[in-house]
Amino acid sequence: MRSKWKRLLLTTMAVGMLSSVTAFAANVSMNLRYNGKNHAYNAPEIKVTIDGKTMAPKDMPAVSIDGRTMLPMRQIATELGCEVVWNEAAQQVYVINDDYTLVFEINDKIGYQNGGEFKMDVPPMIVNDRTMLPVRALATALDLDITWDDSSRTVKIATKKAAAKPPVTPSVKPEANYITLNKVSVPADKTAGQVFTIQANGKIKDWEEVLVSNDKIVLDFHGAKSGLASKITTTNSSIVSAVRTAQHTDANGETYTRVVLDLTAKKTYSVTENADGTKVIVTFDKVEVEDISCSHKNEKDIIEIESDGALGANVFALSDPARIVVDIPNVKSELKDTLNVKALKYVFSGRSGMFTDTTLRLVFETGDLTEFSYSEDSNGGTLTIFRSSLQNMTYNGSKDVLYLTKESSFKTGNVKFEDHYLNGYFDVVLPKDLSDVYGEGTYHIGDDVIESVEVITKSGKTTLRFWQNRISCYSIKEESDRYVIQVKNPQDVYDKVLLLDAGHGGKDPGASGNGLVEKNLTLTMLQKVNAELDKDIKVYLTRNSDTYPDNNSRARNANQIADAMVSIHMNAAENKLINGTETLYKNHSNDTGETLTSKQLATLIQNSIIDATGNNNRGTVHRTDLLILNGTTVPAVIVEVAFLSNVGDALKLSQEDYQDIVANAIADAIEDAFDDYKLR
Repeated sequence: MRSKWKRLLLTTMAVGMLSSVTAFAANVSMNLRYNGKNHAYNAPEIKVTIDGKTMAPKDMPAVSIDGRTMLPMRQIATELGCEVVWNEAAQQVYVINDDYTLVFEINDKIGYQNGGEFKMDVPPMIVNDRTMLPVRALATALDLDITWDDSSRTVKIATKKAAAKPPVTPSVKPEANYITLNKVSVPADKTAGQVFTIQANGKIKDWEEVLVSNDKIVLDFHGAKSGLASKITTTNSSIVSAVRTAQHTDANGETYTRVVLDLTAKKTYSVTENADGTKVIVTFDKVEVEDISCSHKNEKDIIEIESDGALGANVFALSDPARIVVDIPNVKSELKDTLNVKALKYVFSGRSGMFTDTTLRLVFETGDLTEFSYSEDSNGGTLTIFRSSLQNMTYNGSKDVLYLTKESSFKTGNVKFEDHYLNGYFDVVLPKDLSDVYGEGTYHIGDDVIESVEVITKSGKTTLRFWQNRISCYSIKEESDRYVIQVKNPQDVYDKVLLLDAGHGGKDPGASGNGLVEKNLTLTMLQKVNAELDKDIKVYLTRNSDTYPDNNSRARNANQIADAMVSIHMNAAENKLINGTETLYKNHSNDTGETLTSKQLATLIQNSIIDATGNNNRGTVHRTDLLILNGTTVPAVIVEVAFLSNVGDALKLSQEDYQDIVANAIADAIEDAFDDYKLR
């Protein structure tokens, strides 16, 4: 198998003309170009011996850079009996023998040995168009013995490494003295008491609150190992958005576990222990809203909410009718249902009530074109409402239409549409400066489709920026006394809509192995698949850079706009012999057989990849434990292209030709599914 892949994958390393070299003898004098600069090099020759045999330099001698001997990668690896593969796109070199797969990346001090990291003092680099490698790093990674003879300036490599010295065991706390944090209890629901409990399998002897800010509480548990999930997002809380945990080692070699509570806003709380010391309890105190006062000053309505602690309120605007909502979690209140707002100019009515058992909701009805600001301190919050500079526009949320009064005419054919859906907005660019007609500012909508419309005038043109809660399409038409901008679901515009997903991204790298990282490969594959799809398929991407859209939003976008979703992933396993391709799906309750199903889509993609690549066929797999598959109602599949943990699969995945083959296969299968099956 290796010889087959060697014929298929082996490519020539970068070759270029060398600057003049005086001699490969007692002294080497030459120009070295690396890191974008020329460096004059003049030093005694460095010799290299392998098992006593001198390695004769070919087109590039050994040189010393930053005190480390650098050798031409291909020559030294070949002399040591290794296979060499160069990945131009990733700027990576694979060095392979029967025991090791090494991965080196240009200008990166981190290398990989059979998937595990090792560090180098000097990174591999391109010198005079040659890939040069620190020889000590290569020999050590291949488990070879290497010595330096200063008198003869000779690097001596022995292919049978001397017996390793026994490892030095650091002085750390004895294992038996550690406890384990094994449970975090969260509230039963958002209406329950907001209490979080960190529990251990023994008495917690040493813990401290190391950091508190408006958005987090950080607790360190010394002498405690972690048996907790790294992140708990289902907190059943309007105060704590997530609980994060991680195990660390301090400078003295002692293990400790850090627990972080991410807060939605500043809240009053206490931290206590239970009687036997096995639990640490974070309790958020209920805040009492004592009074609300209203006034109008300097053309602004000012609403002051008085309380006995920090509120942590969520403030937002809604339309149809226009209103501003203040939700205050974990609170008690004796406010009247109807609020006295007679002193206010822009607020027509106000009311209060318990939205849930513990969340107080304040609602202030306003005119259409108002704006607001909100601030808090430890004794309450201040809501300020003022007239927007916007004018001559109205939004109808039931029809998803923005009406512009025709105070000044323009040609609708000259309007430009710019889709920035990956950044959450869509721009409708009017052909001239209409700031005197429509003003500038933000029109708060707050429905399921549009969050707000921001009106911006720049470079002689007025832009209507629609901040979206759903990916949308837009059109404009002229009526007798107004312009009508219609917000549409993509399915109302296109016959075929696909959501294409690159798994992981940003803070979530996914799997890794043999020097490859899943989030990078999935993005590369997504871009290649997108480029191959027929133009009659409207494709939306979940990401097109190293960002992290959470899996809930990926599934939600698919359900809102798409006929199907294809999510691209790479696989990994502890058993490094496992390899091949599999495609995951889940049967949906709305699979009637009349339209495309997830299983049909999975089968088409799986067969197409296997036919194109000859990969080990692991088949289609029904999975019920994955959020994207559980959260979607449209046909959705996860394509696990190959295993990063397997050397053979990793070599294939690193090659652009192989990536192109897989991308073509996925695109062909999607096109067949969209052509051969009913979508709606």
